Amino acid sequence: MRLLVSVFGAAAAAAMAFFDHTNADPTYLNACASRIAESLNNLLQTGQASSNYVQCTKDSSGNGYTAGIINFSTSNGNAWQVVNKYMASDSYGGEFDTYANEIDMYAKDGSSSTNSLDGFCSAWGKAANNATHAFINSQNDILNTNYFSPAAKAANSLGIKLDVTKAAILDSAIMDGSSSLGRIMLDTNNSINSTIEGNSGNYVMLYGLYKIDEIEWLKLFLKQRQKENSSDMPNVASYNYIIENNPYNWDGIYIAALDSSGEKIVISC
Repeated sequence: MRLLVSVFGAAAAAAMAFFDHTNADPTYLNACASRIAESLNNLLQTGQASSNYVQCTKDSSGNGYTAGIINFSTSNGNAWQVVNKYMASDSYGGEFDTYANEIDMYAKDGSSSTNSLDGFCSAWGKAANNATHAFINSQNDILNTNYFSPAAKAANSLGIKLDVTKAAILDSAIMDGSSSLGRIMLDTNNSINSTIEGNSGNYVMLYGLYKIDEIEWLKLFLKQRQKENSSDMPNVASYNYIIENNPYNWDGIYIAALDSSGEKIVISC
């Protein structure tokens, strides 16, 4: 079993807490739980638990370049959203002038091409080290808008209380997108036609008819997620393992999980 400690890059010392964002719901996940959730998501994506605002790499799985705190991608458009927001700020330093047209085009086309993007990672790192932290703020804002806020809204709509469920919903938002998350949650709810008891200490009420133990709901959510997105299988397996081997709330603790190969790991905040 590997021990992995959640760590963050040297850049952006003023914004080290992963979800310490102005617009994020501060009640959704505490600081420790947020770091654990981020570390696990990053580990399952890249094999590395640590994450930072500076990191950037040419992805080998068809995502173009991936970069930043949640591996924003040039192929799915969220890297361009980060860059575009930064370019619109008063603190923009010109780092992406050479790449803006290509990143915009690849985002619109959903293209994994990296043509004409040589030096993109250098530009990303330079922007992340901008003394104004404007590029860091841009990453935080897109993370909030695209993933954190939709995940929090979806979880709160069901009365979700446990960190493990909140983290699993956030993981799905990041990996699948907020629209897919909404569909998976709806399909999960529509598959339930009776009350389901459990021992988590919290219940989800569906349609004013069925009272579902939160952990039992989470198990059904993970099953539906795997059914609809087979590429999420390592994430689903890891969260199923977490359910069986950890407390449901993560306040100042470590958790046992599985990496993408199924190896047991321990992550702390």
